[in-house]
Amino acid sequence: MNTSNPAMGVLDKAASGAYNFGGVGEVATVRGATTKAILLVALTFVVGYFSMLYSFGYMFQNGATPNALLIGSVIVSVIIAFVTIFKPQYSNFTAPAYAVAEGVALGCISATFELKYPGIVSTAVMSTFVVVLSMLALWKFKVIVPTARFRAVITGAVVGVAILYTLNILLSLFGFRLLPDSGPISIIISLIVCTIAAFSLVLDFEMIGSCVEEHELPKYFESYCAFSLLVTICWLYLEILKLLSKRE
Repeated sequence: MNTSNPAMGVLDKAASGAYNFGGVGEVATVRGATTKAILLVALTFVVGYFSMLYSFGYMFQNGATPNALLIGSVIVSVIIAFVTIFKPQYSNFTAPAYAVAEGVALGCISATFELKYPGIVSTAVMSTFVVVLSMLALWKFKVIVPTARFRAVITGAVVGVAILYTLNILLSLFGFRLLPDSGPISIIISLIVCTIAAFSLVLDFEMIGSCVEEHELPKYFESYCAFSLLVTICWLYLEILKLLSKRE
């Protein structure tokens, strides 16, 4: 069963032996993957901070969001993500590049929210880290065990969210909105999506742990595992940011 994070599909192939090289050379470790995940998150945070400062200055001078920077960074991050997914052997280079591009995009988005709702970004960042650490603890101490049924439910939920968001974007191009921007229903939807993103972390932790511990994978899979976690964490941050904006 695939995990909820699309990037984790490569790890599913790894579990089947597609990337197993029989222990020749250095192999990936949980400690190495954890260290690189922390470094990638830190890189994203630092780049995002400076991107947000730049966006503040741009908006004060021009009265508008730096759309060229935002759209460009989103496109670059998507391209790098697909390259990493299909060519995980390049993840030592593409994972940091993705962190930089994603940091730029998140910084632009965060600046927009911060100007409208002062203090929301720091709350969203702290909330994201609390959720990540909480889900890690729940997984580590076996409070939440990702059974086959659990994986199927979360995977199906993520697919449903992706379809729902895609339809909403397409319909908005024609002046219609499938999802409300405010109100009780909007808050409930955001809470559900945040919950799905949080539980997705459990599946990611489980897949990373099982692949690294049970299979002799190449060293570059540490960077790939870190990249996979970063994808989910960035998604969770955006969902929390949107949820907090709806309480105002």
